[in-house]
Amino acid sequence: MRAYDAVLAQYRSVRALQVAMGLMHWDRQVLMPPGGGAARTEHTTRLALMEHHWFSSDETARLLEKAERGTDPGTDEGAALRVLRREVAQETALPDDLVQRKARASANGYEAWKRAKAGSDFKILEPFLAELFGIAAETSNRLTPNAAHPYDPLIDLFDEGNTYAKAKRLLDGIKQPVIDLLAEIRSEGGLIDDSALTGVTDQAALRSFAESSAARIGFDFSRGRLDMCANAFCSGSTSFDVRMTTRASDHIKGVVSSSLHEMGHGLYQQGDRPEWIDSPLSGGASLAIHESQSRLWENIVGRSRPFWTFFYPSLQSYQPQIANLPLDAFWRGINKVEPTFIRVGADELSYNLHIIVRFELEVELITGRLAPKDLPDAWNEKYRTYLGIVPPDDALGCLQDVHWSRGSVGYFPTYALGNIVGGAVWKALLADVGDVDDQMERGDFSSILGWLTEKLYRQGQRYTPTELLKRVLPRAPDGSEWLEYAQGKYQ
Repeated sequence: MRAYDAVLAQYRSVRALQVAMGLMHWDRQVLMPPGGGAARTEHTTRLALMEHHWFSSDETARLLEKAERGTDPGTDEGAALRVLRREVAQETALPDDLVQRKARASANGYEAWKRAKAGSDFKILEPFLAELFGIAAETSNRLTPNAAHPYDPLIDLFDEGNTYAKAKRLLDGIKQPVIDLLAEIRSEGGLIDDSALTGVTDQAALRSFAESSAARIGFDFSRGRLDMCANAFCSGSTSFDVRMTTRASDHIKGVVSSSLHEMGHGLYQQGDRPEWIDSPLSGGASLAIHESQSRLWENIVGRSRPFWTFFYPSLQSYQPQIANLPLDAFWRGINKVEPTFIRVGADELSYNLHIIVRFELEVELITGRLAPKDLPDAWNEKYRTYLGIVPPDDALGCLQDVHWSRGSVGYFPTYALGNIVGGAVWKALLADVGDVDDQMERGDFSSILGWLTEKLYRQGQRYTPTELLKRVLPRAPDGSEWLEYAQGKYQ
């Protein structure tokens, strides 16, 4: 057996562990009874340690080195070994004790977050956050002891090659223009009335609409599903088993927008090459690239007038309360710009400020400039400064997101970076495909999905994020493409 085939065979075994853990996490959030938390934590902790042992073992190192010696780096096999080498290097840098503590703390932190959010009581979550950010700081030091910034190794886990300095430059580049545009919109007065879109009681009907619209766009429900739970996310084992969830909301755009967002992730997963299943090449190039697709489908496509020209009659049939609401009033309502407390329900513009708040706070937490106990006050002050609003309680403030309770430090900026990348990708798509408005008005999304699938989805992890974008875009995204789109739409 070739060395490459030998290491791939063993990788597929550990990949089965990853799939099992992924489905257990999905089940924990969607179907698991409340009493199952403690046992589930123990099981996932043990599986995480088994996974870590394979990646960090001497035998894996020997197999990988042997395979690398006989493989051309420019081939698909060479790319797969590059991806595997990166994961092996990361896991080898982390001791067993740290991996166990992270798995247990993130599982327990998630359970604490659910209680804390339900009671709007930050003190329930505070000790878990302190532990998880301590683990994140230790992880950063283990991964890159002499990093230019302690945040660098953490954001790199989610977006290969990214650093604190790069992310800050891009986010700072859009921060003030967004603040200025929000101020300009406020100064015009006459806020759009979207009250007809609120007061939703039939969540199941909205979920049915979300399923039918996703199917029309191109999501294959014979290879995926959509469920409702407390927080929307997308996971799955392969391109043939994609699990999406959406969240309940009393506003139509709550379910619709979150479903389109997760559908963007789902389309990316379903676009993966079948021959790459259970190989290191399977999956998206990075979370920033993945989020570029969720944000593109949710906003650039899903809040466009042509999109709703086609889908609005269908939505009206699912929601009789808007049966007599004109399309123009609905479209303006779903695009209403008004800062609110909840990130996932935010308008397209202020959403970036929600992310920048989280990015700046987690950097302060990881560097020790902010103590976990002071997070609620720091959170509220940034919301007052950037969005002009102050959350009335912790549930609408620093407890609204699940990410930190699960130890995901470095994840948040990928959402706004996804907006930046998505704006550039959309501009490139239009340059190649031409105006797609007429197609969307007819309910035809094949050109959009086909271009994205060929350029991004089918590439998996064949290229690094930087290499992939060089192949797709005329130049590296700097935020100007997204700002051009946003200002053209809202100004």
